[in-house]
Amino acid sequence: MTDTTTDTATVIPQQEPYVPPFLGATRLADLLAEHTGQPVTVADVAELVAQEALVSNGTHKGWPTYSTSAALALDPDLVRSVVGERVAWEEVSLPRDEAAERIGWHWHDLVRMGEEGRITTGRGGRYLITDLDTMAAEADGEQYVTAQYAATDVLEIRASDWKYVEAAGWIAPAHTYEKEVGRYRTVTVTLYRLGDVRALLEVPGVDWESVRGLLKGTPSPLREYARLAPTRAAAVRAFAQGLANRHRTTVWAWNSPYSGGWELDWERVEGLPAYATVHEELADDPDAAPYAAQITLCPTWGKITRQARELLAPDTAVILDTETTDLDGRTVEIAVIDAATGKKLMNTLVDPGAPISDGARWIHGITDEMVAGKRPFEKILPRLRKVTRDRIVCAYNASFDYSVIVRDIERAGKKPMHLEPWTNWHCLMEAYADWLGSHRWLRLGGGHRAAGDCEAARQVLIEMSKGRGFEFSEGGS
Repeated sequence: MTDTTTDTATVIPQQEPYVPPFLGATRLADLLAEHTGQPVTVADVAELVAQEALVSNGTHKGWPTYSTSAALALDPDLVRSVVGERVAWEEVSLPRDEAAERIGWHWHDLVRMGEEGRITTGRGGRYLITDLDTMAAEADGEQYVTAQYAATDVLEIRASDWKYVEAAGWIAPAHTYEKEVGRYRTVTVTLYRLGDVRALLEVPGVDWESVRGLLKGTPSPLREYARLAPTRAAAVRAFAQGLANRHRTTVWAWNSPYSGGWELDWERVEGLPAYATVHEELADDPDAAPYAAQITLCPTWGKITRQARELLAPDTAVILDTETTDLDGRTVEIAVIDAATGKKLMNTLVDPGAPISDGARWIHGITDEMVAGKRPFEKILPRLRKVTRDRIVCAYNASFDYSVIVRDIERAGKKPMHLEPWTNWHCLMEAYADWLGSHRWLRLGGGHRAAGDCEAARQVLIEMSKGRGFEFSEGGS
């Protein structure tokens, strides 16, 4: 008997792995990495979100979630570009703590220098290595140090003797911050400018060698100096406070790290006190007069501070920002806010009638699809005229925004009216550079969207309005 049966192998169709419809940033990065073959990270997902290529559709345990289908539908070239830019940036930059360790500065210095635009910062809170090395050489002495470092490493004295240095009025803190200690407690950390600490070695009459190498418990010779009359810093501060009280105004005093001298300016109340009056009072002050040659009255930054205060007065100024198709292109987004209040007066996308370049799109994230069907420039011009009428138009890098606006008005065949005279504009970037004493182009850091850049520019204006260094007001101590 012949067996006619045959064995057949059962073929089980292979199922695609299950992909949840929504994922958090970490798992979404892994999914995109597998899908595109690119080393996608959480930072890349954040950049895609910033460019509005991805949009959060909810949260899970407080973390945003994103559509996996939307992520898988992303243009592979866009993902490749975002990853490539991050990798290129990481190759030439360092994270905060590594950056601080590289040049031996406190991390607070890097944050401060970044906010002042004196060092390039970018994605992931990283710092450009070449800027780090340049700054370490050019700005030596401006970095902040702790009292422990100031005493033991610079002065080479006991940390316990530092209190006498401060009590003598030779130095004052440059900055403080709260540091977490354990889970429930913080301590205040006081920082000093390194240049000021080094200057202590030149204080007349102090025998630093006699203070070094003292055994624990040995009385410090510095105790005697703590009882002496105030030094230059204390004398200048006392004069500034007296000036504020006598003339019922606000006075700013700044120990310049560039010249080593003091700079002093004040708020004018109906134009007073005049320079000549303050100069006379300085010459008559028994404690400050010996240092008069080392005190500059009415420096450049003082004029800028007063101007910033005027611009922040109600109904005086607006802050404007544009995003464009390219460097010499047309407006694709414009925002205007009230300088005094920060209130949004205008914030709109604009159809430029021309394609947006890849370079511009990568910077501000605005695509041709986003502006398609939006109002053209000539339709938003009436609103722009209205919110800027009788106001000073402030902008960060004002020459750029001015040229964009005037070109678009001319292209539309309209009249610029009050937007054309350059005297109606004010450049916050140039003012900020002069206020800081910097000769570098200073990045704004507003995120490259018009409304965000307006607010960032307003914060610069507010910072300038506060003056430099110490502020003394009537009745202070």
